[in-house]
Amino acid sequence: MTYLTINVSIRNLTSLTVGGGSTIGSADIPLNVFGVPPSSLKGAMRTAIHNLLPPGFSSCGEIEPSNIKMKHNTKPCDVCSLFGYPDSKDGGCFTIVSNTDISKINKFLITRVSIDDKTQKAKRGSLFTQEVIPPNTELNFTIYYNQICGERLLKLLLYSLLALRYWRLGRNAMIDVKVNNNICVKVKCDSEMNSILSSLSSFLW
Repeated sequence: MTYLTINVSIRNLTSLTVGGGSTIGSADIPLNVFGVPPSSLKGAMRTAIHNLLPPGFSSCGEIEPSNIKMKHNTKPCDVCSLFGYPDSKDGGCFTIVSNTDISKINKFLITRVSIDDKTQKAKRGSLFTQEVIPPNTELNFTIYYNQICGERLLKLLLYSLLALRYWRLGRNAMIDVKVNNNICVKVKCDSEMNSILSSLSSFLW
């Protein structure tokens, strides 16, 4: 197999928390020990592109594993071909690896309060603490794309990175995204792909 390497940076525009799943420690909602796990980033990309699908691509519209499986009795949609789906043989077209040592990232505790959706007032006794990565922190990842999947799904992968700029990561953090290397020296890029990469060549916000 031949893999295309895509070097990606994300920068959070607001306080960022991907929950750690444990209530033991100084925060009610601790940060994940991996900071932003690659699986969380991949999941956010999948949800974003489901909701911001560009013309010419197909999506089953499902993100729950059991529902995805029911949708794909025959040929999977483009999104699930790219990201993988339950019982798929190859598990999708790409993997993500984090290149950031989270132990060297500054982290802070903030205090928040739960709001009642009906009254729009603070709930009694609803203060909680949350461990966050402060705004404007840059995190780096490498995406390894299996080139056997073809240039069409590579384009969809780039679109999913673009879609992250208009979506949320973790507990509703806004983020920006950029691609740090010119992949067109390795693959043939049409005008549409060149336009996407131009948009991703620097942070937008």
